[in-house]
Amino acid sequence: MPKLWLLPFAALVVLLAGCAGRIDSAHFGPPADIERLIMRHYERYASEGNCFNAYIDGFTRLTVLEDTPDRLVVHARYSYRDRFHDGGQGDGARGHVCRGFSERTFTVGRDPDGALIVVEMTGEQDEPAIRSLIRRILPG
Repeated sequence: MPKLWLLPFAALVVLLAGCAGRIDSAHFGPPADIERLIMRHYERYASEGNCFNAYIDGFTRLTVLEDTPDRLVVHARYSYRDRFHDGGQGDGARGHVCRGFSERTFTVGRDPDGALIVVEMTGEQDEPAIRSLIRRILPG
């Protein structure tokens, strides 16, 4: 039987995501492409407290702070979850649930080939243990 509180939580996330606004940039392309770029970067490098496999579940507000030909700075408020610690009952001995709301600032630029990349992200950033292990095993 599904937990009854999940339905209002999901509805709230959908409602807030609908109010998030868009990233309007004169220099960096379609808003959806920029949002996906930010989400992928966050998923690869961000952590939230003891949640090391966090991903952005939806944006609640996006504010463009700077938009020049060289860089785009976006302040994002978002809801997050964790792929492995999101059961809603806490995480055993650690007793935490990896979902919530947070905010960060992302700076988008271009690599030498002109492709969009996130060059900076505020907030906690921890490399997951498996990624660290792979980097030690495989050179380069």
